[in-house]
Amino acid sequence: MPHRDDKNDSTLTRRDFARAIAVTAATVAVPRKSAARIPDFAQDAATQALSPAGEAQLQTILAKHGKRLSDEQKADVRRLIAQAQKAGDALREFPLENSDEPATVFRIYRADRR
Repeated sequence: MPHRDDKNDSTLTRRDFARAIAVTAATVAVPRKSAARIPDFAQDAATQALSPAGEAQLQTILAKHGKRLSDEQKADVRRLIAQAQKAGDALREFPLENSDEPATVFRIYRADRR
Protein backbone atom coordinates (compact mmCIF):
# COMPACT_ATOMS: atom_id res chain seq x y z
CA MET A 1 0.00 0.00 0.00
CA PRO A 2 1.53 3.33 -1.00
CA HIS A 3 2.18 5.83 1.76
CA ARG A 4 0.30 9.09 1.44
CA ASP A 5 0.82 12.19 3.53
CA ASP A 6 -2.64 13.60 2.97
CA LYS A 7 -5.84 12.23 4.47
CA ASN A 8 -7.58 11.71 1.13
CA ASP A 9 -6.63 8.23 -0.14
CA SER A 10 -8.47 8.73 -3.45
CA THR A 11 -5.75 10.97 -4.91
CA LEU A 12 -3.39 9.54 -7.48
CA THR A 13 0.27 10.25 -6.92
CA ARG A 14 2.89 10.47 -9.65
CA ARG A 15 4.48 7.30 -8.33
CA ASP A 16 1.16 5.40 -8.47
CA PHE A 17 0.54 6.71 -11.97
CA ALA A 18 4.02 5.65 -13.15
CA ARG A 19 3.54 2.20 -11.58
CA ALA A 20 0.19 1.77 -13.37
CA ILE A 21 1.73 2.80 -16.70
CA ALA A 22 4.64 0.38 -16.19
CA VAL A 23 2.29 -2.51 -15.42
CA THR A 24 0.14 -1.68 -18.44
CA ALA A 25 3.17 -1.47 -20.72
CA ALA A 26 4.53 -4.76 -19.39
CA THR A 27 1.17 -6.43 -19.98
CA VAL A 28 1.01 -5.20 -23.56
CA ALA A 29 4.64 -6.14 -24.25
CA VAL A 30 4.23 -9.79 -23.24
CA PRO A 31 4.50 -11.83 -26.46
CA ARG A 32 1.78 -14.28 -27.40
CA LYS A 33 2.56 -17.98 -27.11
CA SER A 34 0.55 -19.02 -30.13
CA ALA A 35 -0.98 -17.34 -33.13
CA ALA A 36 -4.00 -19.65 -32.71
CA ARG A 37 -5.12 -17.51 -29.78
CA ILE A 38 -5.46 -14.38 -31.93
CA PRO A 39 -9.15 -13.45 -32.32
CA ASP A 40 -10.70 -13.42 -35.79
CA PHE A 41 -11.02 -9.62 -35.90
CA ALA A 42 -7.30 -9.33 -35.14
CA GLN A 43 -6.42 -11.77 -37.91
CA ASP A 44 -8.48 -9.64 -40.31
CA ALA A 45 -6.32 -6.67 -39.35
CA ALA A 46 -3.17 -8.72 -40.03
CA THR A 47 -4.31 -9.53 -43.56
CA GLN A 48 -5.41 -5.95 -44.26
CA ALA A 49 -3.19 -4.05 -46.68
CA LEU A 50 -1.17 -1.34 -44.98
CA SER A 51 -1.21 2.27 -46.10
CA PRO A 52 2.07 3.69 -47.38
CA ALA A 53 2.66 5.29 -43.97
CA GLY A 54 1.91 1.97 -42.22
CA GLU A 55 4.20 0.09 -44.57
CA ALA A 56 6.97 2.64 -43.94
CA GLN A 57 6.46 2.23 -40.21
CA LEU A 58 6.67 -1.56 -40.54
CA GLN A 59 9.85 -1.35 -42.63
CA THR A 60 11.44 1.02 -40.10
CA ILE A 61 10.68 -1.34 -37.23
CA LEU A 62 11.91 -4.36 -39.16
CA ALA A 63 15.11 -2.55 -40.19
CA LYS A 64 15.82 -1.67 -36.58
CA HIS A 65 14.66 -4.86 -34.80
CA GLY A 66 14.03 -7.41 -37.57
CA LYS A 67 17.10 -9.54 -36.85
CA ARG A 68 15.87 -10.22 -33.32
CA LEU A 69 12.26 -10.99 -34.25
CA SER A 70 10.86 -14.35 -35.25
CA ASP A 71 8.47 -14.66 -38.19
CA GLU A 72 5.55 -14.89 -35.76
CA GLN A 73 6.66 -11.69 -34.01
CA LYS A 74 7.05 -9.90 -37.34
CA ALA A 75 3.51 -10.92 -38.26
CA ASP A 76 2.34 -9.66 -34.86
CA VAL A 77 4.03 -6.28 -35.46
CA ARG A 78 2.29 -6.07 -38.84
CA ARG A 79 -1.05 -6.93 -37.19
CA LEU A 80 -0.55 -4.24 -34.53
CA ILE A 81 0.29 -1.62 -37.14
CA ALA A 82 -2.80 -2.61 -39.14
CA GLN A 83 -4.96 -2.31 -36.01
CA ALA A 84 -3.51 1.15 -35.24
CA GLN A 85 -4.11 2.16 -38.86
CA LYS A 86 -7.72 0.99 -38.63
CA ALA A 87 -8.25 2.95 -35.40
CA GLY A 88 -6.62 6.03 -36.93
CA ASP A 89 -8.85 5.80 -39.99
CA ALA A 90 -11.93 5.63 -37.75
CA LEU A 91 -10.75 8.71 -35.83
CA ARG A 92 -10.08 10.64 -39.03
CA GLU A 93 -13.60 9.86 -40.32
CA PHE A 94 -15.19 11.61 -37.33
CA PRO A 95 -16.17 15.12 -38.42
CA LEU A 96 -14.64 17.88 -36.29
CA GLU A 97 -14.38 21.62 -36.72
CA ASN A 98 -11.71 23.87 -35.24
CA SER A 99 -14.33 25.38 -32.95
CA ASP A 100 -15.34 22.01 -31.40
CA GLU A 101 -14.59 21.89 -27.70
CA PRO A 102 -13.18 18.80 -25.94
CA ALA A 103 -15.60 16.58 -24.01
CA THR A 104 -13.71 17.22 -20.77
CA VAL A 105 -11.60 20.13 -19.69
CA PHE A 106 -8.21 19.46 -18.13
CA ARG A 107 -7.89 21.22 -14.79
CA ILE A 108 -4.79 21.05 -12.68
CA TYR A 109 -5.52 20.24 -9.06
CA ARG A 110 -3.27 21.96 -6.58
CA ALA A 111 -3.74 21.18 -2.91
CA ASP A 112 -2.40 24.60 -1.90
CA ARG A 113 -5.18 26.36 -3.86
CA ARG A 114 -8.46 25.04 -2.54
